[in-house]
Amino acid sequence: MCFSKVNSSVVIMATMAAPLRNSRYTMSERNLGLMMEIIRKDPESYREEFLEQFEHYLHTMKLLHLQPQQHRMELQPLLESVTFLSGLAKHYPEQAKEFSSHMIAVLREQGNGLDPHVRMSFCKALVLLRNQRLLGPIEFMDISFELVKIEDKQLRKFIIGAMSSLLKRLYNQKKDIKMLGKIQNFCFAKMKDSRSIVARAAQLICIDAFRKKYWRDAKCANVIADACFHKVPKIQVTAMKFFLGSKKDEDGESDVSDDDSESEEERKTIKEVMTAFRHAKKTRKRAKDLERSKKAINKKKKAKKEGRSKECNLLAIQLLYDPQEFADKLFRMLESKKIDKYEVRLFRIALCARVIGVHRLHTLSFYSYLHRYLQPKQRDVTRILLYAAQACHEMVPPDTVEQLVRTIANNFVTDRNSPEAITVGINAIREIFVNCPFAATEELLRDLAEYKTYKNKNVSMAARALITLFRAVNPRLLARKDRGRRTDGGEEKEFVGFAKPAVAEFVPGAEVLEEHREEKGEMELDESEDDESIEISAILGHAFHFNPFTNLILKIEIMDECSEDGAEVEMSYQESSSTMGTSKDCELDPKKKAELISTDRILTQEEFKQIRLYQLKKKLIGEKRLKKQLGNNRKNDDVRLIEELGERMERRGDGDGLPRLKDIEQFHKKRKQTKEERLADVREGRDEDVKFGRPKKNGPHVGRTNRELAKKKVFGMVKAKVRGKNRQRSFRDQQKSLRNYLLRQSGRKPQ
Repeated sequence: MCFSKVNSSVVIMATMAAPLRNSRYTMSERNLGLMMEIIRKDPESYREEFLEQFEHYLHTMKLLHLQPQQHRMELQPLLESVTFLSGLAKHYPEQAKEFSSHMIAVLREQGNGLDPHVRMSFCKALVLLRNQRLLGPIEFMDISFELVKIEDKQLRKFIIGAMSSLLKRLYNQKKDIKMLGKIQNFCFAKMKDSRSIVARAAQLICIDAFRKKYWRDAKCANVIADACFHKVPKIQVTAMKFFLGSKKDEDGESDVSDDDSESEEERKTIKEVMTAFRHAKKTRKRAKDLERSKKAINKKKKAKKEGRSKECNLLAIQLLYDPQEFADKLFRMLESKKIDKYEVRLFRIALCARVIGVHRLHTLSFYSYLHRYLQPKQRDVTRILLYAAQACHEMVPPDTVEQLVRTIANNFVTDRNSPEAITVGINAIREIFVNCPFAATEELLRDLAEYKTYKNKNVSMAARALITLFRAVNPRLLARKDRGRRTDGGEEKEFVGFAKPAVAEFVPGAEVLEEHREEKGEMELDESEDDESIEISAILGHAFHFNPFTNLILKIEIMDECSEDGAEVEMSYQESSSTMGTSKDCELDPKKKAELISTDRILTQEEFKQIRLYQLKKKLIGEKRLKKQLGNNRKNDDVRLIEELGERMERRGDGDGLPRLKDIEQFHKKRKQTKEERLADVREGRDEDVKFGRPKKNGPHVGRTNRELAKKKVFGMVKAKVRGKNRQRSFRDQQKSLRNYLLRQSGRKPQ
């Protein structure tokens, strides 16, 4: 009896457990996501279920081959099946190879006829298989370039991003240089493909790889350079933009903010900002601060990206195999009679000028070609002036540069033009003379210097900036009143002519050292005035690198200072030791003493440190005297011109050494803005979240009264309201309404 009860209970429990197991299995069959989770825990036990889904996928693809156009709802099981198989393929390598080869075959044979969602699903599955190393990189790149031919914008964007991600993965994780070289050769071959879309996709991948340092070498740079001569203009423009860099770089705007007082939010990452906001009390102010911080971080990332492109475009120009041949081919395309868009022609002029300026090339016909565009009414004339200045360097013959400068002076620097045109013309001439001072003539320079008394301040400041430049370069070309005084009571600096190398005969500042190294003493620098001593002992602990333009700026300062008040600058070098300098030392000229010391012995690091300290003291004392005389004889405009020249020279020494658009469009006094321009600036600077005044609703019925809206309503909506109005009318109104109704019915005019 008991035994039968136990058996019956076991049977009951077994029958209860079977439906539970079956229900779970059927539920996982319907929900492939749950089945994926189950199979990942024990792949071998559920191999049959995976194979069953794989067979289901193959049968579905056969049906799709017979009937390519199917409804979106009918394709949903296929999309889920592809996601399921690609997610679990790493557990079954044999089936994974068959799965990938089948998808590649389908995409090759009927890629154009497939539904866009199926096509995108197959591509995502191939990317997943590639990341799991179940598909070779070359196979993936090959099928990707085949799919680029399909006219599907979203698919092309996804494929190019997937190929860039593949290069990043190979470069960062595995450092597989051999495989990267194979992919590089494969992409270079695709850039020569007859189909323009394939060549453009390969070009975008090469440019992205060069910018992100995956393929930053001369081979990649020259392959991109060959694309500048492609038959498709869009590919040409993309390649030229790569070499020219960002527009901010050409304009001279700083990509990264130089403000040291950067807010704390800008230094944080988005993750830190979001974490702080998540754990704090939610207020409207904190929400606005969060949005402001995210905008600042994104702006900083964008500036960093532009700075990276600015760095790599100069490197790409420097890596050209034959820059002279490259510039000549570009110029031949400019001279050809083929009709191109003006923007494309402007890109060619810009790139040709940039390559000529960086590599110091001789393409002399390029300068005469620019003459036709140097007109004040020419479109983008300031940029053309910039390209003319960038193409001028110290190896261009003086007569060629002189013709270019004459053309600019005759077309821009005339009284019949506007002050803005005159200012731009003088600025362009100044930037050309910075690199080619030997092309300046005394007659032209003195004519331009007369504009320093022009009634417009922008014109006068541009002329004075030109005078400031030639005070340091070649004062003999200026009028005597514009030259200034000689520095340190010495002779004028000898002007270096065309193609003459500037050879240093001695170490500048060596006159401060002792003739004999055994005699050691301190170096002091006295002033004729009782100025306070300048303490720079803290600077000694740091490495101070001497700037080659320091002497130039100091010379200008002393020249201007002496020309205003007539004071002579006297620098005396004394020893603080018990034995003062001998009469022989006092008789020696500082220049001759520096030559004697430089040729007599090899200077030590301590002596170079002493020379740098002397140069620094000399510069600081010059600035101190300058500040002291600002209120008396010195004008703020002169100081401003000197500082601008110094900043410009320092900036030239850092990068490619070429001028920027802000040097050409330099206006010291900006014109007054119109009301529309001021309002546009206000709207641009105003935060989007901040709204002033009463908030206004947006919609199709905004701005209409209820009476106007009621006229267009259906009568069924308003009849109750009309009935209510009739009840509220007086007896007199009802009587008048009835009379008018009866009159209209009889055809008479109502009263």
